[in-house]
Amino acid sequence: MTHVQGVGPGSVLGGRYAVTLRTSEGTHHERWRANDHTLEREVVLVCFPAGSSVAAAALDAARRAAGIEDSRLVRVLDVGTDQGVGFIVEEPLTGAAPLSHLLQSGGLSPDEVRRLTGEAATALDKATHRGLHHLALTPSSLLRMSDGAVKVRGLATEAALTDADRLSDERASRADAVGLVKIAYAGLTGRWPMVSVDDGLIPAGGPVGLEAAPTIVGGVAAPSEIAVGVPNDLDLICRMTLGSGRRGPVSPGDLALQIAPWPSEQASSDGATGIGLRSRDDRESLEPTRVMPSVRAGAAAVGAAGAAGVAGVAGGSMAGAAGDSGPSSTIFFDSVPDAQSGTTPARGATTERLQGGVAAAGAAAAGVAGAIGDKVGSFARAAADKAASRAAERRSAHDDDFDGEDIGLVDALDEAPATRLEPPLPVFGREAPEAPSGAQSRIALAIVGVLVLIALFIGINNVMKIGQHDGPAPAVTVTKTRTPAATQTQGTTTQAPPSTTQAPPAAAVSVVGGTGFDPEDGTEADQNVKLTFDGDPSTQWRSRWYGTASFNGNKDGVGVLLDLSAPTVVKEVELVLPAEQNVTVYATDSGSTKSLDGAQKIGSMKKANGTVVIKTSGQLQPASKILVIVTKAAPAEAANHYRAQISEVTVR
Repeated sequence: MTHVQGVGPGSVLGGRYAVTLRTSEGTHHERWRANDHTLEREVVLVCFPAGSSVAAAALDAARRAAGIEDSRLVRVLDVGTDQGVGFIVEEPLTGAAPLSHLLQSGGLSPDEVRRLTGEAATALDKATHRGLHHLALTPSSLLRMSDGAVKVRGLATEAALTDADRLSDERASRADAVGLVKIAYAGLTGRWPMVSVDDGLIPAGGPVGLEAAPTIVGGVAAPSEIAVGVPNDLDLICRMTLGSGRRGPVSPGDLALQIAPWPSEQASSDGATGIGLRSRDDRESLEPTRVMPSVRAGAAAVGAAGAAGVAGVAGGSMAGAAGDSGPSSTIFFDSVPDAQSGTTPARGATTERLQGGVAAAGAAAAGVAGAIGDKVGSFARAAADKAASRAAERRSAHDDDFDGEDIGLVDALDEAPATRLEPPLPVFGREAPEAPSGAQSRIALAIVGVLVLIALFIGINNVMKIGQHDGPAPAVTVTKTRTPAATQTQGTTTQAPPSTTQAPPAAAVSVVGGTGFDPEDGTEADQNVKLTFDGDPSTQWRSRWYGTASFNGNKDGVGVLLDLSAPTVVKEVELVLPAEQNVTVYATDSGSTKSLDGAQKIGSMKKANGTVVIKTSGQLQPASKILVIVTKAAPAEAANHYRAQISEVTVR
């Protein structure tokens, strides 16, 4: 951990962010709460030395992450440096709880794990399409708001701040998918899988505040071996991704498809997925009254099915006790007071009542095992059957005063037959479709054959028409203008040449590249400039957020500098603007992203919105670039939020 010099309570960065409280520390950075005096709101500052090896990469990553708008990604509000300190301003997360804190008391419910992982995977998949990845996912990266909303913190920036290796898009997508699977594993078990994946491509990771998951040959133990009630599909994905096979999802989007659908709202109760059991040491220290083995076997079967409850017997009741022990735990019953007298009954009477309740306990165990068998799998059902079998043998071999060996949960599980984990249920389909009948198959083949013949006929007909003229060329309307009288000069007559009344339309010029333009630092959302000439008006280049429409008064405007396919005499530029803004367009040969030196002004327009055309008023010199500058930004839905926005640029 490195303390960032110059940052402490009372420090002011960027002339507006007053630091108040440090919340966490990293290898190269610190996270602080702060107050934004300009907009009078609370923000979060990520601070690091501006001269450190990670500073430039972190600032660049934050600028690129600010261009992605998704409610599940923590928003980057500002980026800057001041007095040797680099800082990233993030939105405040009042009431948020990191997953690492939620897991301190054990795993979450499977539905909640599925929801948290699915929402995070969907958000990261959206970022992947913009070339951004997280690469440093831990339980601290995933937060749950007080209303249940999911937030992913540190997109791109966390990897830059921790010196994460730069990977290709394909490998980075795989790394984020593995990170999400690790988070799902931790959510189900309350333990962190400290394993490397893909021959070290995805490192094991450092401490995350959770106990490490137990390791086996080639990986970690499956979640179903640690906790009860783990869904088959989540268990299989964890085993395939974190086991020796090194398979599993290849991207966050792939993982989202595999685990869908998930609940739209937070589960009513987190509830640990692992069953709480008392250890043998606790059992011996409490000195419980010894009971019939058959009853203990029935309780073990109930525990193996993931349920702990109350079994009523004639004249009394028994309650199962649950603790926090590991795999060596055993379910047992303490001595039970008499319901009427409040005293502990004699051993003979207790034994008689317990014998009378054997059948009820066994039936309850079988019922619970059958009710949730689809979730627990055949392994737990086999353990329950084995325990019931041993109970019947011992009951028939001994008298009422039997005081022999107990049957614990571990014993029942150890003697259960080896079984394979059930395959996961299909995500979307609920029932397999029926195979078509013979008549249906023949009808389908006939329809396909007719369509093929029609396509073949149309194709041959079109090929035969190649080279033929469909008819005379369309006539061109020409208006001729004659002089009032022919001029006679040396026996010849001169007539005015014909002229047309319509000029040919200006031809479009291809835009082949571009970058952001900012007179202050020369860069403005460069990664999104390509969206201004992709032919899709629904995609947009957007600048970073500003507090005023005049860009906080620090610059005259920001925009995009576009490269043309060839030097061109520009006559007009068509813009598609998603919001009302003031714009000015220039033609230039300069590659400067900060200066207007040598630029030729084409025109400007105030309060431009939608599709607008800006035409030149004079003859310009050929230019190889077009510069579109927004001089007054568009407001956002939130107060005091402004940004430049350009959907499409067409040059003619």
